[in-house]
Amino acid sequence: MLIPIRMEGKTALVAGAAAGIGYAVGEALAKAGAFVYFVDVNPAGGKKVRDLAGNGCSAVFVQADFTAEAEVAEVFRRVDAERGRLDVLVNNIGIYPRALLEETSEELWERVMRVNLKTMFLSCKHAVPVMRKSGGGAIVNLSSSHSRVGLPELFAYSVSKGGVDTLTRNLAGAHAKDRIRVNAVNPGWVLTEKELAERQAKGQTAEWVIERGRSLPLGRLQTVEDTANAVLFLASDYASQITGQVLHIDGGKDVASMFDDRAHDVED
Repeated sequence: MLIPIRMEGKTALVAGAAAGIGYAVGEALAKAGAFVYFVDVNPAGGKKVRDLAGNGCSAVFVQADFTAEAEVAEVFRRVDAERGRLDVLVNNIGIYPRALLEETSEELWERVMRVNLKTMFLSCKHAVPVMRKSGGGAIVNLSSSHSRVGLPELFAYSVSKGGVDTLTRNLAGAHAKDRIRVNAVNPGWVLTEKELAERQAKGQTAEWVIERGRSLPLGRLQTVEDTANAVLFLASDYASQITGQVLHIDGGKDVASMFDDRAHDVED
């Protein structure tokens, strides 16, 4: 029997929540009963959040640029003033421009680090004091299955996500005394609308992408709901003794053998 996760009385903030994984995470938290701030630099996400609120969920959209510390600080001041607490923070802001090492300009490198890593640093910096006042909370950072090595053409992105994993473990140790848990989830290849659009622009159909997923040990690529469910668990009281962990959601890719040695069996 599945035990439903309920988040009534909790206040959550999802950074990078206009679409894709971020929106799915915010939706899952809201449907579980939390009051959710959906934050994004792109105002296009506002309509979906208003529709969600119109369907009985407690959700508001806030437009803010989390690469700017003044805007980050103002958002968390608003949360503190309006709600008096923060129980859950989900950091999902990220970009993944493709470039090999020698194709990576200084500007591209700095932009990736600013968006993928600096935003999480600033978000955690201003969330922790509010969570501490609330008696603790849960931070979940969206990293990537590329964080340990990554593809050559995702050089800057992969390095930035390695930084996210280290930031996660460092803060978990530093703020356990505040009863603030910090974990990360590392999604694999996720079928977001953006990913499918980029593949189609390269002439790769949705069917082609789905077929590639069948080669994974668990037989399919990941959905935004797969990640949202994991984040919901880590944010909930069911995970009250879990901190400093990096959870891979990759259909078994991380543990797959390089080859199937059954093909090399020799009969006695």
